[in-house]
Amino acid sequence: MTSAQPPGTPLWRQAFDAAEKAVTPHAENLVRTPGFATGVTLLRRAQTMARDTARGVSARAWHLVNLPAGSDLARLRAQIGALDREVRRLTVQLENERRARAADPTPEEPDADGPQSPGGARPRAPRRRAQRPPRT
Repeated sequence: MTSAQPPGTPLWRQAFDAAEKAVTPHAENLVRTPGFATGVTLLRRAQTMARDTARGVSARAWHLVNLPAGSDLARLRAQIGALDREVRRLTVQLENERRARAADPTPEEPDADGPQSPGGARPRAPRRRAQRPPRT
């Protein structure tokens, strides 16, 4: 950067360049000290702890009013993503099975909805009765 400003340089740019020229050497010396690295590490840990505490408090507040918190929604998004991947995998597997059956010249299995046996209707399984709690 040159010390001479080109003609027509805006006043704000001249002020910025002057401030940068004065501050830059001191800032570079500060950044290279071991205390700076320690300070940044402690500040980062404090920010993380504050963020995690705020998330925990807000999650408990949402749960108190019986609403989902952000963590609940993130977990649901992950589950939906896993289900979507599983459906895609099963769809591909089903398509592969269909292609294999179409290429296979063996006769197909009898249809379950086809004609019934000559003896008439199939017997039905007995229906279960509703269970009621025991009387006391």
